Amino acid sequence: MKNSIRKRLFITYGVAIVFGFAVLALSLLRIFDQYFIENRKELLYEQGRKVAKEAATVLYLGSPDSRSLIKDLQVLDRFLNAHIWVVNSDGIIVAVSGTNEERLLGRQVREEKLRNLAKGESIEERGNFDGMLDESSLTVGYPVFVNNRFSGGVLVHASLYEIQENFKGIYRLTLWAILISVAIAYGILYIQIRRISNPLKEISGAAKVIAGGEFHKRLSINTGDEIEELGKSFNNMAESLEKIEENRRNLIANISHDLRSPMTSIRGFIEGILDGTIPEDKREHYLNIVLDESNRLIKITNDLLELGSMQQGSLDIKKEVFELNETIRRKLVAYEKGISSKRLDVVFSMFEEKTFVLSDQVLIERVLSNLMDNAVKFTPERGSIEIRTSAKEGVIIVEITNTGEPISSEELNRVWERFHKRDASRGIYKGGYGLGLAIVREIISQLDERIWVSSGEDYVKFTFTIGKA
Repeated sequence: MKNSIRKRLFITYGVAIVFGFAVLALSLLRIFDQYFIENRKELLYEQGRKVAKEAATVLYLGSPDSRSLIKDLQVLDRFLNAHIWVVNSDGIIVAVSGTNEERLLGRQVREEKLRNLAKGESIEERGNFDGMLDESSLTVGYPVFVNNRFSGGVLVHASLYEIQENFKGIYRLTLWAILISVAIAYGILYIQIRRISNPLKEISGAAKVIAGGEFHKRLSINTGDEIEELGKSFNNMAESLEKIEENRRNLIANISHDLRSPMTSIRGFIEGILDGTIPEDKREHYLNIVLDESNRLIKITNDLLELGSMQQGSLDIKKEVFELNETIRRKLVAYEKGISSKRLDVVFSMFEEKTFVLSDQVLIERVLSNLMDNAVKFTPERGSIEIRTSAKEGVIIVEITNTGEPISSEELNRVWERFHKRDASRGIYKGGYGLGLAIVREIISQLDERIWVSSGEDYVKFTFTIGKA
Protein backbone atom coordinates (compact mmCIF):
# COMPACT_ATOMS: atom_id res chain seq x y z
CA MET A 1 0.00 0.00 0.00
CA LYS A 2 1.53 3.26 -1.18
CA ASN A 3 2.14 5.70 1.70
CA SER A 4 0.18 3.37 4.00
CA ILE A 5 0.66 3.41 7.75
CA ARG A 6 1.85 -0.20 7.53
CA LYS A 7 4.62 0.78 5.12
CA ARG A 8 5.68 3.81 7.16
CA LEU A 9 5.72 1.88 10.44
CA PHE A 10 7.64 -1.01 8.87
CA ILE A 11 10.28 1.29 7.41
CA THR A 12 10.59 3.49 10.51
CA TYR A 13 10.78 0.72 13.10
CA GLY A 14 12.78 -1.49 10.71
CA VAL A 15 15.49 1.14 10.39
CA ALA A 16 15.47 1.59 14.16
CA ILE A 17 15.87 -2.17 14.68
CA VAL A 18 18.71 -2.48 12.15
CA PHE A 19 20.49 0.57 13.58
CA GLY A 20 20.07 -0.68 17.14
CA PHE A 21 21.35 -4.17 16.39
CA ALA A 22 24.22 -2.75 14.29
CA VAL A 23 25.32 -0.63 17.26
CA LEU A 24 24.95 -3.70 19.49
CA ALA A 25 27.01 -5.85 17.10
CA LEU A 26 29.80 -3.30 16.85
CA SER A 27 29.80 -2.84 20.61
CA LEU A 28 29.93 -6.58 21.26
CA LEU A 29 32.71 -7.10 18.73
CA ARG A 30 34.63 -4.25 20.29
CA ILE A 31 34.10 -5.65 23.79
CA PHE A 32 35.08 -9.16 22.70
CA ASP A 33 38.15 -7.83 20.94
CA GLN A 34 39.24 -5.89 24.01
CA TYR A 35 38.45 -8.83 26.26
CA PHE A 36 40.48 -11.33 24.21
CA ILE A 37 43.38 -8.90 23.74
CA GLU A 38 43.43 -8.10 27.47
CA ASN A 39 43.39 -11.79 28.36
CA ARG A 40 46.23 -12.49 25.91
CA LYS A 41 48.16 -9.50 27.22
CA GLU A 42 47.83 -10.70 30.81
CA LEU A 43 49.07 -14.12 29.76
CA LEU A 44 52.01 -12.59 27.92
CA TYR A 45 52.89 -10.45 30.94
CA GLU A 46 52.72 -13.46 33.24
CA GLN A 47 55.02 -15.55 31.04
CA GLY A 48 57.25 -12.53 30.48
CA ARG A 49 57.80 -12.26 34.25
CA LYS A 50 58.70 -15.95 34.45
CA VAL A 51 61.13 -15.63 31.55
CA ALA A 52 62.63 -12.52 33.14
CA LYS A 53 63.55 -14.48 36.31
CA GLU A 54 65.16 -17.29 34.34
CA ALA A 55 66.93 -14.86 31.99
CA ALA A 56 68.37 -12.97 34.99
CA THR A 57 69.73 -16.17 36.42
CA VAL A 58 71.09 -17.63 33.21
CA LEU A 59 72.42 -14.61 31.35
CA TYR A 60 73.09 -11.89 33.84
CA LEU A 61 74.44 -13.92 36.77
CA GLY A 62 76.83 -15.86 34.56
CA SER A 63 75.08 -19.24 34.75
CA PRO A 64 76.41 -21.71 32.17
CA ASP A 65 72.95 -23.16 31.46
CA SER A 66 72.00 -20.73 28.61
CA ARG A 67 70.94 -23.59 26.39
CA SER A 68 68.25 -24.44 28.92
CA LEU A 69 66.92 -20.88 28.57
CA ILE A 70 66.79 -21.19 24.77
CA LYS A 71 64.85 -24.46 25.04
CA ASP A 72 62.43 -22.90 27.52
CA LEU A 73 61.91 -19.98 25.17
CA GLN A 74 61.17 -22.37 22.31
CA VAL A 75 58.67 -24.27 24.45
CA LEU A 76 56.94 -21.02 25.43
CA ASP A 77 56.99 -19.93 21.79
CA ARG A 78 54.92 -22.98 20.83
CA PHE A 79 52.70 -22.76 23.94
CA LEU A 80 51.93 -19.05 23.62
CA ASN A 81 52.16 -18.98 19.83
CA ALA A 82 54.33 -15.93 20.41
CA HIS A 83 57.92 -14.87 19.77
CA ILE A 84 60.13 -14.07 22.79
CA TRP A 85 63.24 -11.90 22.75
CA VAL A 86 65.69 -11.25 25.53
CA VAL A 87 67.64 -7.98 25.39
CA ASN A 88 70.51 -6.81 27.56
CA SER A 89 70.93 -3.44 29.24
CA ASP A 90 72.14 -1.90 25.96
CA GLY A 91 68.98 -3.05 24.13
CA ILE A 92 70.81 -5.69 22.08
CA ILE A 93 68.85 -8.87 21.39
CA VAL A 94 70.82 -11.70 22.97
CA ALA A 95 68.26 -14.56 22.79
CA VAL A 96 65.22 -15.43 20.65
CA SER A 97 62.64 -18.20 20.89
CA GLY A 98 62.47 -19.14 17.23
CA THR A 99 65.22 -20.37 14.90
CA ASN A 100 63.80 -18.25 12.07
CA GLU A 101 64.46 -15.20 14.24
CA GLU A 102 68.12 -15.81 14.85
CA ARG A 103 68.79 -13.18 12.19
CA LEU A 104 67.69 -10.63 14.79
CA LEU A 105 70.43 -11.58 17.28
CA GLY A 106 72.73 -8.66 17.85
CA ARG A 107 70.23 -6.06 16.66
CA GLN A 108 69.37 -3.23 18.98
CA VAL A 109 65.89 -2.01 19.96
CA ARG A 110 65.10 1.71 20.03
CA GLU A 111 66.48 3.66 22.93
CA GLU A 112 63.00 5.05 23.80
CA LYS A 113 61.67 1.55 24.50
CA LEU A 114 64.81 0.61 26.44
CA ARG A 115 64.51 3.81 28.50
CA ASN A 116 60.98 2.85 29.63
CA LEU A 117 62.22 -0.60 30.65
CA ALA A 118 65.10 0.95 32.55
CA LYS A 119 62.58 2.97 34.57
CA GLY A 120 61.02 -0.30 35.68
CA GLU A 121 57.97 0.24 33.49
CA SER A 122 56.37 -2.41 31.34
CA ILE A 123 55.82 -1.52 27.70
CA GLU A 124 52.87 -2.35 25.50
CA GLU A 125 52.27 -1.53 21.85
CA ARG A 126 50.66 -2.78 18.68
CA GLY A 127 52.37 -2.83 15.29
CA ASN A 128 55.43 -4.33 13.65
CA PHE A 129 57.84 -3.07 16.36
CA ASP A 130 59.71 -0.51 14.25
CA GLY A 131 59.80 -2.85 11.24
CA MET A 132 61.52 -5.67 13.09
CA LEU A 133 58.44 -7.93 12.85
CA ASP A 134 56.90 -9.29 9.67
CA GLU A 135 53.25 -8.69 10.77
CA SER A 136 51.22 -6.54 13.15
CA SER A 137 51.59 -7.89 16.65
CA LEU A 138 50.77 -7.24 20.28
CA THR A 139 54.08 -6.61 22.06
CA VAL A 140 54.59 -6.54 25.81
CA GLY A 141 57.92 -5.87 27.50
CA TYR A 142 58.98 -6.71 31.04
CA PRO A 143 62.15 -5.28 32.63
CA VAL A 144 64.85 -7.40 34.25
CA PHE A 145 66.62 -6.08 37.37
CA VAL A 146 69.48 -7.77 39.20
CA ASN A 147 70.40 -6.38 42.60
CA ASN A 148 68.25 -3.34 41.86
CA ARG A 149 70.30 -2.68 38.76
CA PHE A 150 68.72 -2.65 35.30
CA SER A 151 70.05 -5.62 33.34
CA GLY A 152 67.76 -5.81 30.32
CA GLY A 153 64.27 -7.02 29.49
CA VAL A 154 62.01 -9.64 27.93
CA LEU A 155 59.89 -8.79 24.86
CA VAL A 156 56.99 -11.04 23.89
CA HIS A 157 55.31 -10.62 20.49
CA ALA A 158 51.93 -12.24 19.70
CA SER A 159 50.41 -11.92 16.20
CA LEU A 160 47.18 -9.86 16.32
CA TYR A 161 45.92 -11.74 13.28
CA GLU A 162 46.36 -15.06 15.04
CA ILE A 163 44.67 -13.72 18.17
CA GLN A 164 41.66 -12.62 16.17
CA GLU A 165 41.72 -15.84 14.13
CA ASN A 166 41.54 -17.92 17.30
CA PHE A 167 38.31 -16.17 18.30
CA LYS A 168 36.80 -15.90 14.83
CA GLY A 169 34.29 -18.63 15.70
CA ILE A 170 32.99 -16.58 18.61
CA TYR A 171 32.72 -13.52 16.37
CA ARG A 172 30.85 -15.56 13.77
CA LEU A 173 28.48 -17.00 16.38
CA THR A 174 27.80 -13.50 17.72
CA LEU A 175 27.02 -12.16 14.25
CA TRP A 176 24.70 -15.08 13.50
CA ALA A 177 22.91 -14.56 16.81
CA ILE A 178 22.43 -10.87 15.99
CA LEU A 179 21.19 -11.63 12.46
CA ILE A 180 18.70 -14.20 13.78
CA SER A 181 17.56 -11.67 16.43
CA VAL A 182 17.04 -9.06 13.70
CA ALA A 183 14.98 -11.54 11.68
CA ILE A 184 12.87 -12.44 14.72
CA ALA A 185 12.44 -8.75 15.57
CA TYR A 186 11.31 -8.05 12.00
CA GLY A 187 8.84 -10.92 12.20
CA ILE A 188 7.37 -9.66 15.47
CA LEU A 189 7.31 -6.13 14.05
CA TYR A 190 5.44 -7.30 10.96
CA ILE A 191 2.85 -9.14 13.07
CA GLN A 192 2.38 -6.13 15.34
CA ILE A 193 2.08 -3.72 12.42
CA ARG A 194 -0.55 -5.96 10.81
CA ARG A 195 -2.32 -6.09 14.16
CA ILE A 196 -2.46 -2.28 14.17
CA SER A 197 -3.00 -1.57 10.48
CA ASN A 198 -5.65 -4.20 9.69
CA PRO A 199 -8.19 -2.86 12.25
CA LEU A 200 -7.48 0.69 11.05
CA LYS A 201 -8.08 -0.44 7.48
CA GLU A 202 -11.32 -2.07 8.61
CA ILE A 203 -12.38 1.13 10.38
CA SER A 204 -11.56 3.16 7.26
CA GLY A 205 -13.66 0.85 5.10
CA ALA A 206 -16.55 0.97 7.54
CA ALA A 207 -16.36 4.77 7.63
CA LYS A 208 -16.69 4.86 3.84
CA VAL A 209 -19.73 2.57 4.03
CA ILE A 210 -21.37 4.80 6.66
CA ALA A 211 -20.47 7.90 4.66
CA GLY A 212 -22.48 6.32 1.84
CA GLY A 213 -25.56 6.26 4.08
CA GLU A 214 -25.45 2.59 5.22
CA PHE A 215 -25.54 3.08 8.97
CA HIS A 216 -25.99 -0.62 9.81
CA LYS A 217 -22.26 -1.33 9.40
CA ARG A 218 -20.54 -2.54 12.61
CA LEU A 219 -16.96 -3.48 13.50
CA SER A 220 -15.71 -6.58 15.30
CA ILE A 221 -12.25 -5.74 16.66
CA ASN A 222 -10.81 -7.75 19.54
CA THR A 223 -7.29 -6.48 20.18
CA GLY A 224 -7.68 -5.72 23.87
CA ASP A 225 -6.15 -2.26 23.54
CA GLU A 226 -6.93 1.32 22.45
CA ILE A 227 -7.77 0.15 18.92
CA GLU A 228 -10.54 -2.05 20.32
CA GLU A 229 -11.80 0.98 22.27
CA LEU A 230 -11.70 2.96 19.01
CA GLY A 231 -13.76 0.22 17.35
CA LYS A 232 -16.33 0.32 20.15
CA SER A 233 -16.51 4.11 19.88
CA PHE A 234 -16.96 3.76 16.13
CA ASN A 235 -19.83 1.31 16.68
CA ASN A 236 -21.42 3.68 19.19
CA MET A 237 -21.09 6.49 16.65
CA ALA A 238 -22.66 4.29 13.96
CA GLU A 239 -25.55 3.41 16.29
CA SER A 240 -26.06 7.08 17.08
CA LEU A 241 -26.02 7.99 13.38
CA GLU A 242 -28.45 5.18 12.65
CA LYS A 243 -30.75 6.44 15.38
CA ILE A 244 -30.41 10.02 14.13
CA GLU A 245 -31.24 8.85 10.62
CA GLU A 246 -34.24 6.91 11.92
CA ASN A 247 -35.39 9.95 13.90
CA ARG A 248 -34.91 12.12 10.82
CA ARG A 249 -37.09 9.83 8.74
CA ASN A 250 -39.70 9.66 11.49
CA LEU A 251 -39.59 13.43 11.82
CA ILE A 252 -40.13 13.91 8.11
CA ALA A 253 -42.98 11.40 8.20
CA ASN A 254 -44.55 13.07 11.24
CA ILE A 255 -44.15 16.57 9.82
CA SER A 256 -45.63 15.39 6.55
CA HIS A 257 -48.59 13.86 8.38
CA ASP A 258 -49.12 16.87 10.66
CA LEU A 259 -48.91 19.26 7.75
CA ARG A 260 -50.91 17.14 5.31
CA SER A 261 -53.88 16.66 7.68
CA PRO A 262 -54.81 20.36 8.07
CA MET A 263 -53.91 21.12 4.45
CA THR A 264 -56.19 18.29 3.29
CA SER A 265 -59.00 19.61 5.51
CA ILE A 266 -58.48 23.17 4.25
CA ARG A 267 -58.47 22.04 0.62
CA GLY A 268 -61.58 19.86 1.11
CA PHE A 269 -63.62 22.55 2.78
CA ILE A 270 -62.63 25.22 0.26
CA GLU A 271 -63.46 22.92 -2.65
CA GLY A 272 -66.82 22.13 -0.98
CA ILE A 273 -67.58 25.86 -0.67
CA LEU A 274 -66.53 26.61 -4.25
CA ASP A 275 -68.43 23.76 -5.91
CA GLY A 276 -71.55 24.30 -3.78
CA THR A 277 -71.34 20.99 -1.90
CA ILE A 278 -71.41 22.92 1.37
CA PRO A 279 -74.63 24.94 1.73
CA GLU A 280 -74.30 28.68 2.05
CA ASP A 281 -75.73 28.73 5.58
CA LYS A 282 -72.94 26.41 6.80
CA ARG A 283 -70.08 28.13 5.01
CA GLU A 284 -69.21 30.31 7.99
CA HIS A 285 -68.89 27.24 10.21
CA TYR A 286 -66.52 25.52 7.81
CA LEU A 287 -64.57 28.71 7.18
CA ASN A 288 -63.93 28.86 10.94
CA ILE A 289 -62.61 25.28 10.73
CA VAL A 290 -60.38 26.36 7.84
CA LEU A 291 -59.14 29.26 9.98
CA ASP A 292 -58.37 26.90 12.90
CA GLU A 293 -56.46 24.53 10.62
CA SER A 294 -54.53 27.47 9.15
CA ASN A 295 -53.61 28.62 12.64
CA ARG A 296 -52.50 25.07 13.40
CA LEU A 297 -50.23 25.12 10.34
CA ILE A 298 -48.78 28.45 11.41
CA LYS A 299 -48.16 27.13 14.95
CA ILE A 300 -46.35 24.02 13.66
CA THR A 301 -44.19 26.16 11.36
CA ASN A 302 -43.39 28.66 14.10
CA ASP A 303 -42.56 25.87 16.57
CA LEU A 304 -40.22 24.26 14.05
CA LEU A 305 -38.43 27.54 13.43
CA GLU A 306 -38.24 28.30 17.14
CA LEU A 307 -36.88 24.86 18.06
CA GLY A 308 -34.29 25.07 15.28
CA SER A 309 -33.24 28.50 16.50
CA MET A 310 -32.93 27.26 20.10
CA GLN A 311 -30.79 24.28 19.09
CA GLN A 312 -28.44 26.59 17.21
CA GLY A 313 -27.79 28.49 20.45
CA SER A 314 -29.54 31.70 19.51
CA LEU A 315 -31.91 31.66 22.51
CA ASP A 316 -31.77 35.05 24.27
CA ILE A 317 -31.79 34.40 28.01
CA LYS A 318 -32.43 37.24 30.43
CA LYS A 319 -32.50 36.04 34.03
CA GLU A 320 -34.27 38.14 36.63
CA VAL A 321 -35.98 37.71 39.97
CA PHE A 322 -39.74 37.21 39.73
CA GLU A 323 -42.59 35.73 41.79
CA LEU A 324 -43.40 32.20 40.61
CA ASN A 325 -46.82 31.61 42.24
CA GLU A 326 -48.42 34.58 40.49
CA THR A 327 -46.97 33.43 37.15
CA ILE A 328 -48.56 30.00 37.60
CA ARG A 329 -51.93 31.56 38.53
CA ARG A 330 -51.94 33.65 35.35
CA LYS A 331 -51.29 30.55 33.27
CA LEU A 332 -54.13 28.70 34.95
CA VAL A 333 -56.48 31.56 34.08
CA ALA A 334 -55.34 31.38 30.46
CA TYR A 335 -56.49 27.72 30.30
CA GLU A 336 -59.75 28.34 32.15
CA LYS A 337 -61.86 27.69 29.04
CA GLY A 338 -60.34 24.26 28.38
CA ILE A 339 -60.48 23.34 32.05
CA SER A 340 -64.16 24.33 32.31
CA SER A 341 -65.18 22.59 29.08
CA LYS A 342 -63.79 19.28 30.37
CA ARG A 343 -64.97 19.98 33.95
CA LEU A 344 -61.52 19.32 35.41
CA ASP A 345 -60.55 19.67 39.07
CA VAL A 346 -57.45 21.83 39.44
CA VAL A 347 -55.40 22.04 42.64
CA PHE A 348 -52.51 24.46 43.12
CA SER A 349 -50.40 23.65 46.21
CA MET A 350 -47.78 26.24 47.22
CA PHE A 351 -45.18 25.53 49.89
CA GLU A 352 -45.15 29.26 50.70
CA GLU A 353 -47.33 32.24 49.85
CA LYS A 354 -44.72 33.99 47.72
CA THR A 355 -41.92 32.16 45.97
CA PHE A 356 -39.19 34.22 44.33
CA VAL A 357 -37.00 32.59 41.69
CA LEU A 358 -34.07 33.66 39.52
CA SER A 359 -34.64 32.76 35.87
CA ASP A 360 -35.98 34.04 32.54
CA GLN A 361 -39.65 34.75 33.24
CA VAL A 362 -40.70 34.67 29.58
CA LEU A 363 -39.11 31.26 29.00
CA ILE A 364 -40.53 29.84 32.25
CA GLU A 365 -43.99 31.01 31.16
CA ARG A 366 -43.43 29.19 27.87
CA VAL A 367 -42.52 26.00 29.75
CA LEU A 368 -45.62 26.32 31.98
CA SER A 369 -47.84 26.96 28.94
CA ASN A 370 -46.67 23.86 27.09
CA LEU A 371 -46.88 21.59 30.14
CA MET A 372 -50.35 22.88 31.11
CA ASP A 373 -51.51 22.58 27.52
CA ASN A 374 -50.51 18.91 27.52
CA ALA A 375 -52.09 18.35 30.94
CA VAL A 376 -55.45 19.83 29.81
CA LYS A 377 -55.29 18.01 26.47
CA PHE A 378 -54.59 14.54 27.86
CA THR A 379 -56.68 14.66 31.03
CA PRO A 380 -60.04 12.93 30.45
CA GLU A 381 -63.31 14.68 31.31
CA ARG A 382 -63.91 15.11 35.05
CA GLY A 383 -60.25 14.30 35.66
CA SER A 384 -57.90 16.35 37.80
CA ILE A 385 -54.73 18.41 37.48
CA GLU A 386 -52.43 19.26 40.38
CA ILE A 387 -49.67 21.85 40.37
CA ARG A 388 -47.32 21.68 43.35
CA THR A 389 -44.22 23.68 44.30
CA SER A 390 -41.57 22.78 46.86
CA ALA A 391 -38.02 23.75 47.79
CA LYS A 392 -34.97 21.49 47.96
CA GLU A 393 -31.23 22.17 48.07
CA GLY A 394 -31.40 25.75 46.78
CA VAL A 395 -33.88 25.13 43.94
CA ILE A 396 -37.64 25.35 43.53
CA ILE A 397 -39.29 22.15 42.25
CA VAL A 398 -42.47 22.49 40.17
CA GLU A 399 -44.66 19.41 39.60
CA ILE A 400 -47.57 19.28 37.12
CA THR A 401 -49.60 16.08 37.49
CA ASN A 402 -52.66 15.05 35.51
CA THR A 403 -54.84 11.97 35.77
CA GLY A 404 -55.42 9.80 32.74
CA GLU A 405 -53.80 7.14 30.64
CA PRO A 406 -50.29 6.35 31.93
CA ILE A 407 -47.17 6.38 29.77
CA SER A 408 -45.31 3.08 29.43
CA SER A 409 -41.73 2.88 30.64
CA GLU A 410 -40.54 2.37 27.04
CA GLU A 411 -42.10 5.66 25.98
CA LEU A 412 -41.13 7.82 28.97
CA ASN A 413 -37.91 8.99 27.32
CA ARG A 414 -39.52 9.33 23.91
CA VAL A 415 -42.03 11.96 24.97
CA TRP A 416 -39.29 14.57 24.38
CA GLU A 417 -39.01 13.62 20.71
CA ARG A 418 -40.45 15.96 18.13
CA PHE A 419 -43.95 14.97 16.98
CA HIS A 420 -44.02 11.94 19.25
CA LYS A 421 -47.55 10.47 19.60
CA ARG A 422 -48.78 8.73 22.71
CA ASP A 423 -50.86 6.33 20.66
CA ALA A 424 -49.57 4.80 17.46
CA SER A 425 -52.99 4.95 15.82
CA ARG A 426 -53.14 8.74 16.35
CA GLY A 427 -56.56 8.30 17.86
CA ILE A 428 -58.27 10.61 20.30
CA TYR A 429 -55.03 12.57 20.92
CA LYS A 430 -54.64 13.60 17.34
CA GLY A 431 -52.28 16.43 18.15
CA GLY A 432 -49.94 14.24 20.18
CA TYR A 433 -47.05 15.98 21.91
CA GLY A 434 -45.96 17.73 18.71
CA LEU A 435 -43.03 20.06 19.31
CA GLY A 436 -44.14 21.38 22.71
CA LEU A 437 -42.14 19.02 24.93
CA ALA A 438 -39.09 19.20 22.65
CA ILE A 439 -39.16 22.99 23.07
CA VAL A 440 -39.67 22.63 26.84
CA ARG A 441 -36.63 20.39 27.22
CA GLU A 442 -34.48 22.70 25.08
CA ILE A 443 -35.47 25.72 27.18
CA ILE A 444 -34.83 23.92 30.47
CA SER A 445 -31.47 22.70 29.19
CA GLN A 446 -30.32 26.17 28.17
CA LEU A 447 -31.46 27.55 31.53
CA ASP A 448 -29.16 24.95 33.17
CA GLU A 449 -32.10 23.37 34.96
CA ARG A 450 -33.49 19.80 35.03
CA ILE A 451 -36.76 18.27 33.86
CA TRP A 452 -38.05 14.72 34.03
CA VAL A 453 -41.28 12.77 33.60
CA SER A 454 -42.81 9.92 35.59
CA SER A 455 -46.00 7.95 35.28
CA GLY A 456 -48.09 5.64 37.48
CA GLU A 457 -51.22 3.60 37.15
CA ASP A 458 -53.50 6.54 36.36
CA TYR A 459 -51.31 9.65 36.25
CA VAL A 460 -48.53 11.44 34.38
CA LYS A 461 -46.25 13.91 36.17
CA PHE A 462 -43.77 16.41 34.73
CA THR A 463 -41.24 17.88 37.16
CA PHE A 464 -38.70 20.65 36.57
CA THR A 465 -36.44 22.86 38.68
CA ILE A 466 -35.95 26.65 38.88
CA GLY A 467 -33.13 28.43 40.64
CA LYS A 468 -34.19 30.00 43.94
CA ALA A 469 -33.61 33.75 44.29
